[in-house]
Amino acid sequence: MQQKVPHNQYDLTFKRLFQFKEVFINFLRSNINREWVNRIDAESLEFVDRSFIKDEFVEKEADVIYRARLEDTDIYFYVLIEPQSTADKSMPRRLFEYMSLVWKRHMEEKADELLPPIVPIVLYNGRSSWSIPTQIFKGFDIFKDDMFNYILVDVNRLDDERLKSRLDLLSIILYLEKSRRNAEEFIEKLREVSEYVCKLPQSQLKVFCSWLLRIVKPRVRDEMKSRIDELLEKIEAEGVEDVGEFIFNVQQLIQEYYKEAEEKGKEKGYEEGIQEGIQKGIQRKEEEIVRRLIQKGFDDNFIAEATGVEIERIKKIREEYTKYS
Repeated sequence: MQQKVPHNQYDLTFKRLFQFKEVFINFLRSNINREWVNRIDAESLEFVDRSFIKDEFVEKEADVIYRARLEDTDIYFYVLIEPQSTADKSMPRRLFEYMSLVWKRHMEEKADELLPPIVPIVLYNGRSSWSIPTQIFKGFDIFKDDMFNYILVDVNRLDDERLKSRLDLLSIILYLEKSRRNAEEFIEKLREVSEYVCKLPQSQLKVFCSWLLRIVKPRVRDEMKSRIDELLEKIEAEGVEDVGEFIFNVQQLIQEYYKEAEEKGKEKGYEEGIQEGIQKGIQRKEEEIVRRLIQKGFDDNFIAEATGVEIERIKKIREEYTKYS
């Protein structure tokens, strides 16, 4: 779609002016009272094509996007030229929409990188004073330290004693989650919390038992999976009658699985040990042949071609042979 010229010549003029890097950097230094502005690498300023902004915005918006480098970080400046006579209450929402489009493009081009900072700027020349908040989000003064950060709750770092002291439904599950890869520890913890599980309301009890069965299901024999599915359906429909018996049966299933896994692991380890022994024997034989050829005066390239042994390995064998002969 062909872009339409903005109806107001004022904003078009500013768009043309801002295409000169020296004009734009002077604009930033004169109007943005931030310490980091003077640290921007002026040579890194780059006028960004805005064709990725939605077509429906093209007719009514006039904007300029610049990318610059600040130490080891890319930073975007989004300048929205606002020629209307009165302040537009939708401005914060509009700015966020455009910022989202810039971030979307960044994610498409550099999927593995964190999102770059965007500094939104509104250039306004209306007759009335600007009365719209410059904050894009409500309650910014309260949540400013949490905006555009995420709060990490790492289950593995949660304190067991604190979880046990609460023992609500979530705390019980998180307490068990920490040990789900260790059968003995998991079963022991399950015994510890079983008394509290029994006291949960039936609605929460159904959630807990369903979670527990889904933990167990991938670890049981295939013929047991359909039985677990039946139990899940029954729990969802009818709830759990005897919680103690249910937990005991789950413990038995976990123990059975890990016992089988341990036996298979021993068998696999024995087989891998045999294969490793065979491989080492082959390597010793190859090294013996290489040493004999070295003794007879053949060069490394000939030995590599004759034996199939890698040239670097031959050089290492020759080095050891020369050192100790």
